[in-house]
Amino acid sequence: MPPVNFNMVSSGSKGNCSLIWDGDTLLVFDFGITMKRFRERLEKLGIEHKEYSLFISHEHSDHSRGVSMVKKHHRFDLYSREATLDALRFRDGFSIHDSVAIGNFLVKAISVSHDAADPVGYVIQSGQSRISVVSDLGIVSEELIRETKHSDILAFEANHDIEMLKYGRYPEMLKRRILSNHGHLSNEQSAEAIASITGTDTRIVLTHLSQENNTPDAAYSAIRNYLDNRNIVYGSIECASQEFGSAHYILEKD
Repeated sequence: MPPVNFNMVSSGSKGNCSLIWDGDTLLVFDFGITMKRFRERLEKLGIEHKEYSLFISHEHSDHSRGVSMVKKHHRFDLYSREATLDALRFRDGFSIHDSVAIGNFLVKAISVSHDAADPVGYVIQSGQSRISVVSDLGIVSEELIRETKHSDILAFEANHDIEMLKYGRYPEMLKRRILSNHGHLSNEQSAEAIASITGTDTRIVLTHLSQENNTPDAAYSAIRNYLDNRNIVYGSIECASQEFGSAHYILEKD
């Protein structure tokens, strides 16, 4: 089984995109970035795949705004839930209700709680390697914990520090939306969920950090302290950023 690679190109309210690939197949998760940035990252990583499969988690622009542009330059198959494809007016996409096999990968869509048509997180399996890419959710379901458990790489939302949000300058209506069951996860909510998911070797990538209501230090400390105080063993933790994304991870398993 060839090694499986993961890299987050960008993460945050201004655009999201993640890459998972092996020697034969490239999978792209969300496309809220520019073509220029996408091409630059492919070149930097040495990815030469001519075709790929694109999965959209939900229709909000920071996850989908680049899809129309990329259609003009690349050949790809587009996957999402039917309601999301309808919301985006993409008539040539493939509806993914449960899972789809592409190359050596099995991609499973898991429903999440967010104020979109039919939002999902994705769990990607290749041999014994499992990667979960989950953001934009207000609560964490038992199904999500079960499906993502013991992921080798867990890209998981830690959107806001509650105190920063409550006393920040956002309008009250927006604060209520973010704090609702269909909004975004706080650092504390993220820490609790990650504690239930992570395995001893899980590499944790904290995603979708608010630039207004969070900081990398606050998110990192909240999750690390929660896990360490409970003697939960994990592989590593990093905060993905809007500008730089994440590190390049390589999984080599039989």
